[in-house]
Amino acid sequence: MGRTVKLMVACGSGIATSTHAASMVQEYMEERHIPVSIMTCSVQDLANRLSGCDVILSTAQVSFESGLPVFNGVPLLTGVGDDELLKELADKILEISNTVV
Repeated sequence: MGRTVKLMVACGSGIATSTHAASMVQEYMEERHIPVSIMTCSVQDLANRLSGCDVILSTAQVSFESGLPVFNGVPLLTGVGDDELLKELADKILEISNTVV
């Protein structure tokens, strides 16, 4: 397995929604033995918290360009498309994890 990928999960306040989404992602990745480190924050703090991050998952609109892959986390809240989102996120994390830097 490759290196641990750092995922930032953001929501409007950085408390409930991001924690819920992060928990769902953590469980999914652990079941598949995918190396990921997950942090949470508010979307307002996102730009200041990206040092060392590899991927962003946000339930709120990200209004700036970070150069990182950004995933819309709303399906984790609604249950509509959540399986597809988790698979796409896992695929991206595995791709980054296995990339030699």
